[in-house]
Amino acid sequence: MNRIILYTLLISFLDLNANGSVFPDDSLKVKKDSLKKIQLEEISINAVRAERKLPVTESTLTKEDLEQNYTGQEMPVILAKTPALSWYSDGGNYTGYSYLRLRGIDQTRINFTLNGAPLNEPEDQGAYFSNYPDFLNSVRSIQVQRGVGVSTNGTASFAGSVNMESPSLNDSAYTELSTSYGSYNTYRLSPEFNTGLLKNNWSFYGRYSNTGSDGFREHSGTKGQSFFFSGGYVGKKSILKFTTFTGFSKNQMAYLAISDSSLKTNYRANFLTKDEKDEFKQTMAMLQYIVPLGKYSFINSTVYYTYLEGGYDILFSPDLYNFSVRSDFFGGIINYQYQRNNLKINMGIHANDYVRQHYASIQPNESVLLYKNSGHKNEFASFLKVAYDIQKLTLFADLQYRLAQFSYTADTNTPLNIKTANWQFINPKGGISYSINNRHVAYASVGKTSREPTRNDMFAGYDNLDSLNYLEVGGLDRVKPETVIDIEVGVKFLFKKAKLDLNVYNMDFKNEIAAIGQLSYIGLPLRKNVEASYRRGVELNFVTAPIYRFTFSTQANLSSNQIKNYTTDYDSVTYKNVQPLLTPQIIFNQAVAYDFTKFIKAEVNARYLSEAFLDNSNNAKYTVPSSLIFNTSVNFIFLKQHSLNFMINNIADQKYYTAGYVQAAQPYYFAMATRNYFVTLKLKF
Repeated sequence: MNRIILYTLLISFLDLNANGSVFPDDSLKVKKDSLKKIQLEEISINAVRAERKLPVTESTLTKEDLEQNYTGQEMPVILAKTPALSWYSDGGNYTGYSYLRLRGIDQTRINFTLNGAPLNEPEDQGAYFSNYPDFLNSVRSIQVQRGVGVSTNGTASFAGSVNMESPSLNDSAYTELSTSYGSYNTYRLSPEFNTGLLKNNWSFYGRYSNTGSDGFREHSGTKGQSFFFSGGYVGKKSILKFTTFTGFSKNQMAYLAISDSSLKTNYRANFLTKDEKDEFKQTMAMLQYIVPLGKYSFINSTVYYTYLEGGYDILFSPDLYNFSVRSDFFGGIINYQYQRNNLKINMGIHANDYVRQHYASIQPNESVLLYKNSGHKNEFASFLKVAYDIQKLTLFADLQYRLAQFSYTADTNTPLNIKTANWQFINPKGGISYSINNRHVAYASVGKTSREPTRNDMFAGYDNLDSLNYLEVGGLDRVKPETVIDIEVGVKFLFKKAKLDLNVYNMDFKNEIAAIGQLSYIGLPLRKNVEASYRRGVELNFVTAPIYRFTFSTQANLSSNQIKNYTTDYDSVTYKNVQPLLTPQIIFNQAVAYDFTKFIKAEVNARYLSEAFLDNSNNAKYTVPSSLIFNTSVNFIFLKQHSLNFMINNIADQKYYTAGYVQAAQPYYFAMATRNYFVTLKLKF
């Protein structure tokens, strides 16, 4: 990612607990019977989450954090509240296709799960939340682990992991209607309900959302609908829970950046035509059964299935080409947890199978295919985690084994004999933490993770292999797996009026699959191996309420990032000790909030990103300038449960960029939205 310094000034509001602290500890003060039910249901996320006392660098966003100023923004916008994260969107707006980078590493190397089930598509290892409009409206909490973290399910947790929790079966009953409207005709209408736990021990939750926007850039509009449903039975000793969500999205495409010279003439330009559009639908369903095995152990079984279908049209003048995909992804997970006295053991196995078909045609004759090929990928993984307390010390060990296999079936008109690719990885992690008391923790850890390349990496950006481009691509081993060794040292302090998480990290990569700052002919980022590279830095997450009614929040990342040797493909020049593209050295968020009364809350926030390079040559001509963006909001609460929120983003009306690439010896940028407004009304009954 480009060097970008990010300052964010955010005002948040915290209530005092009974003990006088504005920051709750990890304990849950509820009735014993209710506590058992909550703990039983949370087994599904405990398998992939890290407790605060473990030696893991993490940030957890609660439901209150997620709802603060939420208008239907995409996942990267909300996760920017955590350290070391930068993002951009195709259309410059907060809806539609948006992308994040964690410690300068793109999201195909970040693991995403919901209730412990994987959300990344195995073939390209991406998670596409634009296919599920308003997805975060049905998320109860998110934990972001930076670095290799703990073992999880699905694709490798390479740069980090984002694990989410859906609404609980034990939540209170309510009905809510949420609607938003703002700049660029951006709208959202979302009714939802939760029955709470009924007398017959059943519980149900449901949400429907209708969203849309014209987009900030010209003809970059989006329209979408989504459904989210969960329900289950809470028995005395077990829980059966079903969760499903479906999304439909239609987008005018804006995946091409615009040259610096063109942006000076028309900042909202989009050189893709109005006919270049896409349409996708995606559905995921999971069934989970959680049951105790004796007094000290639990077992959680999950089966899941994801279906994806859709395509997009690209103009290769004079013809409009359609590229489409269809995939089926299903798997099973078994997690076992044992906890007694000072010992906690968590182990799991996960197996899945995935098939995606790729096909192309020329509009309007979609029935006449130019090619049809398919990729088949399956995976088996297992892990064992052990945490043992010795007075104030916690010793933690984590060992994961992953076996992945990818095979390719070429188009029937292209007789290619391509060998199946197989990868085996052993990923060890371990650490130690010291609980100064039950609110302050110091920790150190080291972990290793390896990851296989994506289909796009192996295919050099081609969607179909034929007798000509196969000579360029060669076998599926053209790109080597990448490996990182991650060292983390930090402290987690919880005071009466402040919360402080501070850590330093050192990530050393071997054969990193690094972006080269160019796109394939269908708009996908191109990458290749670099032999040695690193990312080192300091991260801070600090929240304090030192003065009555005021809250201050800071998230910061200061880093040094380097590729030791990088050789360009276009002129074979080797550059030494260069900064990886789109990797800012400073990301800084600062927020201040003031609670006028318990019915009126105001917030001002600022986000600063330092400059970053657009390619790995570190040519000064190819940079993303630094940016400092201010936002503000006022939230009115009326009749106790209802709220009306007014938000202004980019108050100073700045023209700025956070991403781009180099093309034809020119810098190209994705223009971000100038000053914009949103109003959100929530009615809760």
